[in-house]
Order: sequence, then C-alpha cells, then structure tokens
Amino acid sequence: MSGPHVILTIAIVLLVLGAIALPVGIRLLSRARAVPRVQVPARAISQVPLMAGNVITVEYPGPDGRPLRTDVFAALRRGLGATPMFSGYVYVNPADPTDVKTRPQGKVGPGWTVIIIGSVALGAGVILLLVALVGLWMQSIPVVG
Repeated sequence: MSGPHVILTIAIVLLVLGAIALPVGIRLLSRARAVPRVQVPARAISQVPLMAGNVITVEYPGPDGRPLRTDVFAALRRGLGATPMFSGYVYVNPADPTDVKTRPQGKVGPGWTVIIIGSVALGAGVILLLVALVGLWMQSIPVVG
C-alpha cells in the first residue's frame, strides 16, 4: 500500500468513528437532561476546593423528612450569566434520593466529551481524506522525461 492509501484508510476510520460518536454523545446529553429533578433546600456542611470547582458536603431533607448527606461537585462557573456554584438548593431525582446535583440537569460532561471527540475525529477525517485524494490524484499524473 502506498502513502495515500494508508492516509485514505485512516481517514475512513476517523470518519466512521466520528459518525458513530456524535449520535452517542447527543443521546448521552439528552438522557442527562431528561432526568426529572426536584429543587430541595440544602445547607453546605463542608467544602473542599479543587482546580475546576468544589466538592461540597450538603445536608438536605430526604423523602421521609430525615436529613440526608452527600458530596456533590460544584463546577466553578465564571462569566456573563454564570450561575453560582451553590445557592442553598440542590436538585434531587425523586426516583433516587441519592442522585443529587447543584444544577437542575444531570451529568452532561460525558455527553459533551463524546461530542467533542466525535467532532475532532470528523474534522481530522475530512482533512486526511482531502490529503489522500490529492495524493492519489498526484500519483495519477504521468511523469514525463
């Protein structure tokens, strides 16, 4: 196999991986956002700072009224329209009282990660496909002399 054929094979593999990763990432995002959550008052017990945010131990009322404690990660958000890391409320999945978040939506990080990886794979696949096609075209030009 010549150079353009190898690049063409890699391009096709990247295009297929990207085409598979994008719908998977979109499905992960829609599933995370589809979990119904109830806003419940909570109080912060302790806080451990990390690079990307804080791990906060919160206490909130359970379904039977007894206080429950759990650790939640609150991402550091800055900029115009950014919501606070913890505002005195947590969002609890009524079907699973241990599923607690500081925002109304679920874990969207894995979905976005898969979407970004799929997009990069598609972009690299398109670029490599163009390089391979130019290489194949240049090999078809007859050499004179």
